[in-house]
Amino acid sequence: MQIFIRTLILGIVSGSVYALASTGLVLTYKTSGVLNFGYGALALFTTYIHWTLAVNAGLPVWLSALIVVFIVAPILGVILDTQLFRPLEGQPQIISVIATVGLFVLFRGIAQLIWKGATESVPSLFPAGVAFHLPGGAAVAKDDLGVLIVAVVAALGLGAMLRWTRIGVAFRAVVSNRSVAGLMGINTGYVSGLAWALGTSFAALMGILLAPKLLLDPNLLPPFIIAFVLGAAVVGYMRSLPLAYAGGIFIGIAQAIFVQYIRSQGFWGRISDSLPFLMITLAVIFAPRALRQAGAGASFIVHSREVMQRASRNTRGLVTVLFFGFLALVPILFSGSWTAAVYQGFVYAIIFISLVILTGYSGQISFGQTAFMGIAAFTTAHLVQGAHLPMWIAMVLGPLAAVPAGNIIGFIAVRVHGLYLALMTLAFAFMADSLFFQNPTISGGEGGIHIGRPAGFHGPTSLFYLGFMFLIAFALIAVNLRTGRTGRVLASMRDSETGSRSLGISVTKYKVLIFGLSAFIAGMGGVLLSFVLEQAGNRSFIPFLSLFFMAVAVVGGIFGVGGAIVGGLLYGIYGQLSGYQLLSWLNNWQLVLFGLGCTLALVQNPEGMFGELRRAGAAITRLYERRTRRSRTRSEPLPVAGGQE
Repeated sequence: MQIFIRTLILGIVSGSVYALASTGLVLTYKTSGVLNFGYGALALFTTYIHWTLAVNAGLPVWLSALIVVFIVAPILGVILDTQLFRPLEGQPQIISVIATVGLFVLFRGIAQLIWKGATESVPSLFPAGVAFHLPGGAAVAKDDLGVLIVAVVAALGLGAMLRWTRIGVAFRAVVSNRSVAGLMGINTGYVSGLAWALGTSFAALMGILLAPKLLLDPNLLPPFIIAFVLGAAVVGYMRSLPLAYAGGIFIGIAQAIFVQYIRSQGFWGRISDSLPFLMITLAVIFAPRALRQAGAGASFIVHSREVMQRASRNTRGLVTVLFFGFLALVPILFSGSWTAAVYQGFVYAIIFISLVILTGYSGQISFGQTAFMGIAAFTTAHLVQGAHLPMWIAMVLGPLAAVPAGNIIGFIAVRVHGLYLALMTLAFAFMADSLFFQNPTISGGEGGIHIGRPAGFHGPTSLFYLGFMFLIAFALIAVNLRTGRTGRVLASMRDSETGSRSLGISVTKYKVLIFGLSAFIAGMGGVLLSFVLEQAGNRSFIPFLSLFFMAVAVVGGIFGVGGAIVGGLLYGIYGQLSGYQLLSWLNNWQLVLFGLGCTLALVQNPEGMFGELRRAGAAITRLYERRTRRSRTRSEPLPVAGGQE
């Protein structure tokens, strides 16, 4: 009984912190319409600042926490609101979701750049020792009691502000109806900025309270925070602060019980890691219809077609042939290290093509691509190792094994749209990782499982051309998909599913189809990626790689196949470029550059790098045609009066 009471106390303490952070996340979402997937990275960044002030600068721990929570975090929140998210107002919800993904990558990269990704021990705000004993002998630590008091006081303070102050009335008005609140004279921009300041402060407070227990680990803290905070927030359907708070308490207690009693019992023990995402899945599936369909529709593929029309088909075909011809000569023109780097670029381009046909063509957000990749890679490995099938057969059956999972997600996508679909796919990736990929029977444990290259493609050059052939094949499939009838149907569904149904289009069939195709392509990318090290391990397909893949795909241009190829090649050769002494700084700036590129691309140029390259090519073409017309005009003979020659 004493152990149970102690476990319950620990669950309430940790749950109160999750609850506090979830209220900040919900508050930000309700006032600005942005669900911040970068919440965990913001907590990491501000906690590193707290650690620097308290440990390196020697400030008292409480003073450092006050500076970070009440000065640094609010300023950061206001900057994000005014410089990033306010310019995105009126855009489809999918754009703001991807922007927060860039935010996650950006602040994770800044922490890596400044603090070198070191795991640090953060001093607690409270002294060690026992505060008091409960009846039955269970001890309550001073640290746990202090965390609980701070979390409860902060939540009560937020509730009192929202209920009994003028700014609270303005908050409730903006939450209820932002446009009407603006017509009533409420400064909605000010309210939104204040909400971001409060939300970022709560993220900082959560990191400062949790880091002494979890350590300040850049690989653990952001995913841990976003997992448990999202789980709590979705319980309140991103709208109810009391329900979100209750969800946080429930997750904390349930996690503590799982860890204490059944964590070591194999499969059931791994459920504790998946608990927040199980809650997200159930909450999303059984959410009210109006919430499940929030964010449906709204296309943001606009300028790409306009640019394409400015270049003739012959010009585009010539440029494409020259580009792929140059890629085919890479093993001849460059060293073996470049061959390997470009091969990885091919693989990433294939993975990004799977995102293009989902997000770019049909407007469906997927953060579950790593799950499809892992299913395909591990299935392929076991078919070869266990069933002794030839690799050529296994590497086709492996991606096919991911198709049913994609079909299921596609079927769910008929009920779930926009933001909630993004949450659903992210939850799917986490559950696949926790329940299956971390199972040593499936993944082979820390050493991974061997996945050899197919016969005839063991060398780096032959492997290069294998990836090249698959890239061309999937690129042709994606291009034909967009230009054919299916592409027109997907565009119609993206713009208005209701209108598509009124035209007799089977939305369910096409969503199941497109998710299945995306799962197959991503799965093949997972198999080809495993050929690099000839193994697939439990760290090969971590869920947050899906967020990073989305960020890089946006930088390249997520609206077309060309953008996927540009983004994939850039990501593939990035390490090779940073190997040169002149460009060695790129190695430390990788996450920062891709995070900045993702956020700035959405604000300044949603078409990414490929859009800029296409505009540059169109400008060069127009300049060439203009000069050609001038030269022809000058070479023509001048007319003679009277028609005489």
